[in-house]
Amino acid sequence: MIELSCGGAMNPVLVVDDQHDILSFIEWELKPTGIECSQADNTNKAIELLKEKQLSCIFLDILLDDTSSEEVLKFLKSEENSLNRDIPVVIMSGFINQEFIDRNVDKVYKILEKPFNTGEIVEIVNSLKDVA
Repeated sequence: MIELSCGGAMNPVLVVDDQHDILSFIEWELKPTGIECSQADNTNKAIELLKEKQLSCIFLDILLDDTSSEEVLKFLKSEENSLNRDIPVVIMSGFINQEFIDRNVDKVYKILEKPFNTGEIVEIVNSLKDVA
């Protein structure tokens, strides 16, 4: 079961992308809904945030400059991950890598192809609320 909220309010959403315009766009999309947006522009920062905060979901870019985004997915499956074991992952990419998806299918909730349209992020977050 996907748990999105704690005490009636939705937990923050984590966005991991090395393109700052994508981070800003998603935050801009979510701000009017009252959903907090935590941001990471690399895998190390993403993993640190996953250790510190209980989150609702992750929007994760496949291609990051520093390392493979699979490091984030490996952390989610690891024993070290205690806060965010069952959160859904929304893969974001301009190039959908089917091998990547196949290797990580157990963690992938949805695939969001870049460029995405206004409203798609909120639509996905709202669909997660309906699943919880």
